[in-house]
Amino acid sequence: MEISLTSFKIQFREALLAFLWRQWSALGVSGHTHTNDDWLIDPEALLLFSTVVARHDARLFDEILDWLQLNADSVNLQRLTRLQKDHALGDSSIIVAIANQLTCAKSHPKWRPLATRGARPDISAPARPLFSHLPAPARADELWLSWGWQRPLIELRGLSQTPRPDQPATFLFKLRSLFGLQTRAEVIAWLLAHESGHPADIARATGYFRGSIQSVLNELAASGHVSSVRTGREKNFSLRRDEWRFLLTWPEAKSFPRWLPWPEIMALFQRINNLLENPKLATTSAAAQAIEFERALAPAAPVLSPAGLWPALPSGMTGEASLQANIERVLRLLAQFQST
Repeated sequence: MEISLTSFKIQFREALLAFLWRQWSALGVSGHTHTNDDWLIDPEALLLFSTVVARHDARLFDEILDWLQLNADSVNLQRLTRLQKDHALGDSSIIVAIANQLTCAKSHPKWRPLATRGARPDISAPARPLFSHLPAPARADELWLSWGWQRPLIELRGLSQTPRPDQPATFLFKLRSLFGLQTRAEVIAWLLAHESGHPADIARATGYFRGSIQSVLNELAASGHVSSVRTGREKNFSLRRDEWRFLLTWPEAKSFPRWLPWPEIMALFQRINNLLENPKLATTSAAAQAIEFERALAPAAPVLSPAGLWPALPSGMTGEASLQANIERVLRLLAQFQST
């Protein structure tokens, strides 16, 4: 059965919002979603992605602000900036507004460099609605208005919690509590998921510079709990998972959380979202729509295909057949992250 673009847009948005609620609830946002996922959540990629998609759900957006008021210091801003640059992920103007929200009461001072990064918009230009699905508010929030965004007054409920240390989804927060908000936490999480790898692979996956990863790996190897073997010019680093099983503190834990390429996955979803938001797409031919979809999807294949998340399509497929096959591929990918 063919899926129209209109139907797909509705399905896609609903699925993305459910996905965001699921991930943020696992991190401590007040919600009703219970998760038993076996992968860890990437908080920086999630926050960037949410600056685009969570605007379709005002309650979710403000619950994220509420969570940040409590947990913002657990976000790695160096990594956030790098992921934003490397993957064109998120809306930088909204990140700046969030940073100003977090620092306006002299809290979270480490966010101040982000708060001053963007230039203030022209005050003569009309403010853009932050939540386009809502009517214009009777009274707009002044702080957000000063950064070019029109939204209702913010009333944080204070119901968010810190990420629990006893579930796979929050494993990265557990490691950051142990090793600090540095590269080391991501390196350990990646090695526990893969057992061994090269610095270049770990750098690409974690969003850090290779030199930083190499230095951390060398330091970890000096501890005796991470091993290194040179193969040609490259060093392969590994660890023995049994030595780290004390970190498995959730019920019936049998293995360490999976590491998924969240920046690439969310960048893919964002490109699709942007494409579907373009009103011109619906007025073009099926052949043109298929080409635009392929352009949006193609950058994800080199990372998602080896991870088994993005099966190849039969060669020679074009037009409506290609469009429908790609729609089904996207829905299958999203279905892997739905409630179980």
